[in-house]
Order: sequence, then C-alpha cells, then structure tokens
Amino acid sequence: MSPVSRAVGDIEGIDAKAGLRLLAGLVDEVVWLDHCPAVSASFQPPPAWLRHEPVSAWQPLPEPPPGLRPCPPDPRRVCVSFAPEHGDNARTWARTHGYRLLAPDSGVTAWAADKISATRLFAEAGVPVPPFLVIPATDREPAEAYWSGRWPRAVAQRAENNLIGRGTVLVDGPSGLQACLDAWPDEPLKLSRFAPGISLTVTACAGPDRTVVSAVSHQLVGLPELAASWGAHCGNQLVGPDDLPEELYGQARAAAHRVGEVLRGRGFRGAFGLDLVEEDGRLRAVEVNPRFQTVVSLVHAAEGAAGLLPTLGLHVLSFLLPALPPPAARQLPPGARHSQLVVHARTDTVVRRLPPTGRYRRDGRAVSGPLHGPPVVSRTAGDEALWWAVARSGPVTAGQELALVQFPGPVAALQPRPRLLPGASAWIAGLVPDEEAQGLRPEKDDGGRHTEDAEAEAEADADRSAEEEPPPLLRMNERAMREAGRHTVDLVIARMTTHGPRPPCHVPSPGALRAALDEPLPEHGTRDLPGLLDHVTERALAEATRLDHPRCFAFVPSTGNFPAVLADALASAYLSVPGAWLVGAGPTQIELTTLRWLKTFLGLPDGHGGLFVSGGSTANLTCLAVARDHLLDGPQPHARLYCSTQAHPSVAQAAHLLGLTREQLTVLPPDDGLRLDADALAERIGRDRRAGLRPFAVVATLGTTGTGAVDPIDRVADVCREEGLWLHVDGAHGAAVAGTARGHQLRSALGRADSLTVDPHKWLFQPYEIGCVLLRRPELLPETFGVTRHALDQGYLRPAHPAAPGCEEVNLSDHGPQQSRGLRALKLWLSLKTFGAGAFRRAVEQGADLAEHAAGLVEAHPELELVTPPSLAILTFRYRPRGAPAAWDADAAQAHISRRVCADGGAVLLTTTVRGATVLRMCTINPTSTRADVAYVLDLVTRYGREAWRV
Repeated sequence: MSPVSRAVGDIEGIDAKAGLRLLAGLVDEVVWLDHCPAVSASFQPPPAWLRHEPVSAWQPLPEPPPGLRPCPPDPRRVCVSFAPEHGDNARTWARTHGYRLLAPDSGVTAWAADKISATRLFAEAGVPVPPFLVIPATDREPAEAYWSGRWPRAVAQRAENNLIGRGTVLVDGPSGLQACLDAWPDEPLKLSRFAPGISLTVTACAGPDRTVVSAVSHQLVGLPELAASWGAHCGNQLVGPDDLPEELYGQARAAAHRVGEVLRGRGFRGAFGLDLVEEDGRLRAVEVNPRFQTVVSLVHAAEGAAGLLPTLGLHVLSFLLPALPPPAARQLPPGARHSQLVVHARTDTVVRRLPPTGRYRRDGRAVSGPLHGPPVVSRTAGDEALWWAVARSGPVTAGQELALVQFPGPVAALQPRPRLLPGASAWIAGLVPDEEAQGLRPEKDDGGRHTEDAEAEAEADADRSAEEEPPPLLRMNERAMREAGRHTVDLVIARMTTHGPRPPCHVPSPGALRAALDEPLPEHGTRDLPGLLDHVTERALAEATRLDHPRCFAFVPSTGNFPAVLADALASAYLSVPGAWLVGAGPTQIELTTLRWLKTFLGLPDGHGGLFVSGGSTANLTCLAVARDHLLDGPQPHARLYCSTQAHPSVAQAAHLLGLTREQLTVLPPDDGLRLDADALAERIGRDRRAGLRPFAVVATLGTTGTGAVDPIDRVADVCREEGLWLHVDGAHGAAVAGTARGHQLRSALGRADSLTVDPHKWLFQPYEIGCVLLRRPELLPETFGVTRHALDQGYLRPAHPAAPGCEEVNLSDHGPQQSRGLRALKLWLSLKTFGAGAFRRAVEQGADLAEHAAGLVEAHPELELVTPPSLAILTFRYRPRGAPAAWDADAAQAHISRRVCADGGAVLLTTTVRGATVLRMCTINPTSTRADVAYVLDLVTRYGREAWRV
C-alpha cells in the first residue's frame, strides 16, 4: 500500500491545479460519452476542453452525416466512455469522428467484471469475499445439492455485470434457488452466503505507476421505494471515517488499493469501483466495476472540495502519462456528504413525461423548478436537489434507470438496506409525476402494505374513458387536452426560467438528428400527447443554439416573452386570419391597432400605415415591390436600385425576386464609418442618369447587422427628394431605438422615408416570426397587391357579403403577398398590454447601455482593441496582445477565440469581417444579460487569446 493511502480519513489524488495544467498541455478536447452528462458536468470548474456527447451502449448510435469518412485519430482529442465494454457504440463514435478512446483493455475488463472470475482477482489481491460456490451451466444437480444448511440466506448471481439488478437475487432456501436455476439455464451462477452488513463502494483509479484511491460511499441497494429488484443499485452517499464503525473506512481503502494493483499489473488503466459488504466487522468484496460508476459525479464534488483533480481527469492522465504526478492526500471536507438516488422503473411501463434536467427546490411536498444555477451538487442549498432525467419518453422495462437525483446531504441512515429519510421520499414524490408513479415506485401505508388507492383511481379512470363517447376524427377529449395543455405550459415555463443542461452554443450533427427524428410516416397515432411533447422538445427543439441565453451575444438574438408565447397559441386555436374582414374582422382590428401603437412608439406621423409580415426579408421585398410598381412603368432593363455593401443580404434577394439583374443593384462602398456615403450616392445617381439609366430607389440601413452602423438617413432623404427616388429604410434591427430618448432624434428622418422595415422579433423582444412594413403612403400597398388589379376570376375571394359591407372594412390580404395570414400582431399586442411600452423602452436602453459598458471594458484592457464603437447595442473588437509582430495571424486568432468561447459551453461569441479583417462581434440586446455576463465573456476572450498567442 502506498504511503499516501495508509492515511485513514484522507482522500487521495493529485493536486487539482497541477493536474489541470498537465491536461491543458496534453489535450485539446476530452469528450465524455454517456446518455447522462452528470459526470462531465460535475467536473468543476468546467475546463474549456471538456464536453459531453450523448453516446452510450443503451441507446442507438446517431447515424454519421452522409459521405463522412472515418477520421484519423488525433492524439490530442480523446474521449472517455461510461461503459466502453458494453457494445461498440463508443468505439464506433471515436473511430468515426477521429478521437482516441481512453478505455482499458477489453480482456482485462471482461475478466474483472465477471462476478465469478472476479473471485480469483480478489484472491490474488488478498481481499476476503463471502463464502461461495459456483453452480455450473450444464449437468446441474437439483437445488438441494448446492444449498448449504449452514447459510440462513444466500445470494444467487449471474456472472454478467451491470444487469440493473436482474442478475442478483436473495434466496431463502432450495426452492428459491431452484427458481433461479430455472430462470437462468445454460449459464454458471455464483451462490454466496448473504452478508447482512452495510454496503460500501470505493472509487479508485489504476494509473500507470500506482493505484489512486479516492472517496468511499455508502451504497444503497434494492430500496423498495426506487427499484424493481432486490439487487438493483439505488444510489450512494459519501461517507468519511467518522461516519462508519471503527476501521471500516481504512479497510475499504486498503481493499481498493490491493485490487487496483492487481488490475494494474494485468494492464488495466483508468477508473474503477469496488463494492464491499460488512460482516462481523470485516469488509468482504462483492464485485468490481472496471469502469465509471454514477457515483463518480459525487466523488468529483468531494475531490473538488479537497483541492484534488476530479477522477475523470485522473483517468485521462492514466492513459497519457508514463507516471502520474506526485500524490496528494487531503482530509475529506466536513460538508462533503453529498448523496444521490437512482430511480428505476418498477414494472414494464410507458414513460409519458419526466421533469427536465435541472436544479429544483422543495417546500414541504411541493417541488418547483428547474431553477437557475449550475448543475453541481456541491453548490445546491439544503432545500434543493439536482434532477438528471435519464429515460426518454416511451416504453421502459422493469429495472431500467429513469433518473438520477442528487442531494447536498444524506438521504438515508448509515445502515444495511435502509429506508429513505422522509425528506428524500418527499423529493421522489414531488419529482415523479403522479400519473407515472405506479410504474416508477410503490406507495406504502404506515404498516408497510401497498395502498390500493392509486390502482383504484387508475381503474376508475379507465372505466370513465371507456364510457366516454369517442371524440370526432382529429379531436381529443377535454381531459386529454387539459393534461397536454398543462404539460405544454410546464415545458414553456421550464424553457423560459432555466438555462437547461446544454451549452448555449449547441450544434448537433445532421446524422445525430436524423437518427433521433427520421422515422416512417406514423399511420397510427398515440394517446400519449404529453410524451410526444417531451420527445420533440428534448430531441428537436432543444437541439439548437440558445439565442435567448444571457451569454449569447451572436447575431441579433431574439429573446421572446411569455405573453407572446400564449398569444401565438391562442391565435392558432382561434384559426385567426387577418386577411379578409369577412372571416377575420377581430384579428384584423387587433393588427390595425397594434400597427398604430407601433407608429406611436416610433414617433411616425398618423398617416403612415402597413401590415405585419414574417420578418425583415419579406418586409424589404414588400416595400421594394411597391417602389417598383409606383415608380417604374412595366419592365425596365435600365432600372437601378442603390444600397451600400453593408446592407442586409435580403436586399439583394428582394431585387432578384423583383426581376432585377445583378447589374441593376448598385452596391456602393461605405464611408469611413461603414455608412452609406450620401455624396458618393448622389454622384453615382447623376452618372447613371447621364448614361441613360433609370434610378428608382435607395435602401438606407438603420442598424447594419455587422456593426450597427446607421446610414445618414436625412442626407440620403435629401438626395432621394432631389432625384425623385423612393427611400426605403431597413430598420429591422435599429428602428426600435427611435422609441427611446437616445434615439428620439431619428424620428423626423424616419418620417421622411417612403417605407420602413421594423422587426419586432429583434429589439422588441418578440418570438419568431414577426416583421413589419410601414409606408408613408399606405394606399400604395393595395395598388400593388390587391387581387382586383389582375384579370383573374375573383369570385372565390369576393363572395356575397352576409351583411352589407361597410366602407371602412379593411382586407389586409390586399396589402401584401399573403392571402392566408397568421395573426402575428397578437403577440406584440399582448406583450405591450402586459408590460407597457415603458418597459420596452427601458429594455432597449438597457441593451445600448450594456454595449457601451462592454466597449469601455475593451478599451481599458491592454490586450483588446475596439474596432467599431458601440452602435445600436453592437460593437466589434479584436484580441491584440502588446508586442504582437506584424506577421502574427490576427484573423486566425479571432476565429480561434470564437471557436473556443463557444466550445467552452458558457457563451456564444462569433466573428464578422470589418474592412477585410476578422473581428469579434457582440450584440447586447438581451434584457437578461448583465455586466457580469459581458465581463465573463471578455475574460474568456483574453484567456483563449493568450492561448492563440502562445501558439
């Protein structure tokens, strides 16, 4: 035994800082492969090189993208699997994506995991085991021949490991043993004397030169509240030397060290667990788990509290180094008594819904969440727990793991096979939905008998369902709709109140999504709509970059709001179509009212009007179509449209859709401020006129997407007035600032524009999709889009009116390119009514203030360079260390920084190009973003910039 491991009461490892420095020099990336990210998430503080992929032997491996060839392994990119010995998924994934799988030798793993051959391992290590005998697979005698009358009880075990409890059975006599022989024919069995004492698990790591023994935990086995079988693993709780009877803690560590040395001598490397049971004051070995165990996430918390490198990092170093760094022994911190429970399915059942992964709080039996905060058990409060959903919606088998629940303190007494403490039972009752409870856990009365209430209620529900009239085709009964509706609201609230387990920058591969979502046409439906909602939420909707994350500073991120979400659902339910007044009078009036509010917000004259469309691209197309029809008489091969190189790409798309060639869109270089150069515009228009061309419209931008630049709208308006041209202002992002004190001066200029694009799903915080067209002469819209202008049969769209139509009726389908139009206005209407326009003004101001604060931090930092000043909450900057030589590839450095920030999992920061140079771009419009979020991201920029600088 090593000198370090002799210290009773310590937790052994290597110093965290030293280990992290080593790892940073050895690897570019470590990928944790498992269906649950608990182990990688518990590695604190989270290193930039560590991430999670949901790859395990128990779920189908996502299909790789078409044409993807296996990549050559990169020695600096490694992956670690929870249980690589189960199936080929981990190895296949590593081979496909070019990672080195750090897995122990499969032969040694199989030898150690086998419960029968492991007895030889224990004998070689000098670790005692309960008395046992092996029953052969063939030529068996009757059970009586194997039963020892000296054993009051025995444990029958199959050789195979990790059977989720189905391979271990407690037997009381020959009849019980015979049942096992009948159930498990043609395979050898181990029959051991039952040891009634406490069960312990020791986590250790077999390194290249020594075995490192980490934490000890109390193993919770076969808890009736959680498991389907007597032998199922139900959780662990960390223990210290003072928590156990005398010398048991030291015995456990010594046994793990001896077993690890035997494993190491046979070529095994990496993390393993040793399960022990106490009998008469002495620990006896039960089995070895030559792989990671779920308890490792708890062990990480203890190691972090003791200043030691987490076991996952130690596992990586064991494969990459010829010898581990010097050992460190620390006292187990007094507060490191975290625990976890594994919830199993008690029967074959169908999981409809489980709470989303996250942090939860309990008040009595009421559980609320998910809450904000990192998914780290060491940072949970006494009334909080971490819930890791493991199972997916759909069928599950008895014994299958459904969820992992982690707690800051103990959940059971330190006894053999204890009952859960009342608080832990309340947690399980609160987290497991009522309708799932029968399949997941039994309820007992004070006498320990199973109550019949839940079963009776289920039967009554079934009876009531049978008596109900079947709903019409494509309809559901009221109870099912209420259940699904409540569940949907729960999903929405969870989305809007928590960040979830995924990083904000999340870009799954096409192959993974095809594997998860591609399926044949479902000819037959299901009654489990909540389960379908969970499935599509988890497997599709959540598989995307989170634009509303407070540390997402990319693009022009939409944030949405809860009233707007409700508005979209309500409008869909009412099939609201603000197209023809005949079918959508109320929705049409909502749109007209909301348009008037938006004009007031922006300070536009009363005479302006328009309609809501899908977004800025359609708005630009709509406005330019009106300009073409109003100013050009038929096809004009000599027509010219003008914008700067900084205009949005949708301007070029609109020109194409309107029949203009590339030569007819004149793109001018910007001035030094990246704005449309009004003097150059006037000069070019004059030159084109002299050449016999037909200028007809100019697009100015109020808030370019790259830098937030604002074109000189007043000066451009002067040019357009002098030349008789249409002025369209693309204010998709920036127009909202006119509703604030800082943007008040823009109002008169906007009033001069012939048309204006506004995107409420940008800086007015609406969910997608809602854009807006506003015209100084709104009567031109029906002149362009009205169906009566075409020589087509309009009878279908102009039926006899049931009542005498009023002259004030408005048919918005004549004002734009869509006949069937959704009620996009309702979300903005309900948001403004709920929060008030003042809240929106303050939110816009807050985003602009935050950009100015960010610019100040950049300018004050010696390694950062402000490229473009903050404009409309957008700024650009670069990492530029002092003394950088002229040959230093600054563009590549910015790209490297962006990739590393996104891969870190904590933020989204992308690049753009300014005057030919690659720069970092930050857009700070999210009202939940704070100065701390900005500082966090800038710290990442400097950290990864120095990394690039060293390279």
